[in-house]
Amino acid sequence: MNNPQAKQKSRQQILWLIKEHEQISRADLAKLTGLTRPTVSSIIADFVDKELVIESGKGESCGGKRPIMLKLNPDACFAIGIDLGDDYLIRGVLCDLCGNVVAREDLDYENDFETIIKVLEELIALLAANVPKEKIKGVGIAVSGIVDTESNEIVNSSTLDIEKKQLAKRLAQRCRFNVFLENRPNAAALAETQFGAGKNFRNIVYITSGRGVGAGIVINGKIFRGSFGTAGEIGEIRLPVLKEGGGFDRHCLEDLTRASAICEQAGKIKNRRMHYNEVMEAYRNGDAEICAIMDQSAEHMAFAAQIIADVLNPEAIILGGRAVELGDEYLRTFRTYFERGLAKALIGGLTVVSYSQYGHLGVAVGGAVVVLDLVMDQKI
Repeated sequence: MNNPQAKQKSRQQILWLIKEHEQISRADLAKLTGLTRPTVSSIIADFVDKELVIESGKGESCGGKRPIMLKLNPDACFAIGIDLGDDYLIRGVLCDLCGNVVAREDLDYENDFETIIKVLEELIALLAANVPKEKIKGVGIAVSGIVDTESNEIVNSSTLDIEKKQLAKRLAQRCRFNVFLENRPNAAALAETQFGAGKNFRNIVYITSGRGVGAGIVINGKIFRGSFGTAGEIGEIRLPVLKEGGGFDRHCLEDLTRASAICEQAGKIKNRRMHYNEVMEAYRNGDAEICAIMDQSAEHMAFAAQIIADVLNPEAIILGGRAVELGDEYLRTFRTYFERGLAKALIGGLTVVSYSQYGHLGVAVGGAVVVLDLVMDQKI
């Protein structure tokens, strides 16, 4: 195989198949790829030499000798993932090649660029201390804002002081690791698709809510960004809301459902300021007035999800962010409203609705997955 591009594609294909099957033989890899056994053996030998792949024992015999099984070596390399979007904390994780979280750290921060970059540097140093530095392939930062992945720059952020300030470049110079940026919902969608609630699906939509509302869209296992990189900005969907005197106003989904809006609605009803944790406790305790607010929020979110599902027809809708804290009752309410207006499938069943497997940690894990994907594609 003398064509460098063909060789690179074959290496990628084999590595992804090993990951997908968890354990697989050289013979099965040859069948699935259409490559010759000598070619597969040569590529595997290189992976074993680099400790990316290890032999995990013998498989079942199909009439001859029992085959030697192969799997990814989780300790071959590591990636740091960071969630930059919470009001008070920057969350970080260290993941191995198989997506397992082997360390995590959270640090407080203030919303100005110099403080943010200083805290990021400190957080990376804490996470990197857990393994040999040469095994860390990079840092993936999932940010609140719109990311141009081609230039690796944040082109818009309405909530954080990070817009157009070359965060990735400046941080890489300070921490001595490659730094890659991604939008928060996209990163979380990657984590769920590869290791979490969406790992059995190829087409999902991950919806996050909390400080803001957004969606990560995965089609055929890859993030769908749209023509200009803003696919999934569902917080801007305008919803009709009934006015007290009759008629309708139109409000952005995010203005109706983000955590601060929920707290404001609860505060008006209870005639006092309420923090989000108080609202959640009241909801879990069955407070009728708070339950009515949360049911309406679920209806708004489900309406937006219907629009997405009717257009894209994904296999699954995964709810992440703070929604996971709301429990089974909220999920049942959301599912009821969602299915009520969903276009019914003629074959194959309806879109599945579930919670994120990772919850709050999903965005940080997704940041690490951005780096791990580059490893799997043999780009770093």
